[in-house]
Amino acid sequence: MGPRFAVFLAALANCLLPARCCIICDRLVVTALKSLERDYLPGHLDTKHHKTFMKRVLDAVKDFKDLPLDETSFMGAIDEDTLEQASWSFLKDLKRITDSDVKGELFVKELFWMLHLQKDTFANYAIQFQKEVYCPNKCGTMLQVLIWCNECEKQVHACRKSYDCGEHSVKVHEMEDIILDCHLNWHHASQGLADYSFYRVWGNNSETLVSKGKEPIMTKPLAGPDDAGNYRCELGTVNSGPATIIRYRVTVLPQRGVAEDSIGGHVVSQDEENEEISPAVSIPWHETTIFPTQKPKRKMKTSLLVLVIVACVLVLLCCIATMFCWSKRKKAKGGGGGGGGGGGGEASDQNEGNEGEGEGEGDEGNAEQKDEEEEEGEASEEPE
Repeated sequence: MGPRFAVFLAALANCLLPARCCIICDRLVVTALKSLERDYLPGHLDTKHHKTFMKRVLDAVKDFKDLPLDETSFMGAIDEDTLEQASWSFLKDLKRITDSDVKGELFVKELFWMLHLQKDTFANYAIQFQKEVYCPNKCGTMLQVLIWCNECEKQVHACRKSYDCGEHSVKVHEMEDIILDCHLNWHHASQGLADYSFYRVWGNNSETLVSKGKEPIMTKPLAGPDDAGNYRCELGTVNSGPATIIRYRVTVLPQRGVAEDSIGGHVVSQDEENEEISPAVSIPWHETTIFPTQKPKRKMKTSLLVLVIVACVLVLLCCIATMFCWSKRKKAKGGGGGGGGGGGGEASDQNEGNEGEGEGEGDEGNAEQKDEEEEEGEASEEPE
């Protein structure tokens, strides 16, 4: 593992093209590389190669693969969150190699292959930062803290765009609160911000300060017709001009639950209208105000419920009527059978009576015939 290994080590290190890498700016990465030289190399690599090996590793970490300076990929700077993500990925892979207890040429191959992969990982983090985090403000001026990779220095970068962030339309009813929100998503990440100032803008372009403070929301309670008009919010900075300017157009609508008379312009509440209307008085349709009592969906549900209840009641009544008719018919059949039996008994008794009467009449007829025969016999005997 003499000259041959030294040539192999130099070849691997030279494959790492010069570039700007920020992970060497993280103190945890620097501490991990020192621990690698002090604690791991003595038992896993020849001593004569330690100095050359560590020099190549440090150069590789400082000079990751060349990243072209481009607005969509890399501008030579990242923020602290991106640096933490890239450093954590690097430290995790370095610990995996040291925990494997690999030695010699295999250890060198593993380490430089890990550095190659980490360059790609850092490039992906840089692209994500450039697209999603770098100067996220669409309007105004944002002061963003960035870490410049060349010298590992933190500097404040001014992301300057149009101060005017547009006009918002705000509609509110009388006696309700006017709420003007001046907060934008990037405000919490910006540096050097001062106070939020809310102004009332008049017709002659003059302004009156309404409120000022750290809160991005202004609340004006109990809105009235005089509160309608134009307003403006300005977020200041410590050293430069305003960071954000937002304009508002406030419209105050009539109070909720109050209807305006279409003829005289008189405002009539529902309670007053109910008191004035009596059954005997006929009021034209154009002078009345109808207040809906239920929402259409709720009214439909109520109607369906009533129909279901009525159907159930009708089915129950039909069942009761059917049972009542069936019971009455059964009772009627039982009474007819008993009467038939009684009629049969009376008929048999009548037949018996008729037979008795017939026999009696027969006996009487026989007796009369016998008497007549006796009288005829006596008459015949008298002449003799």
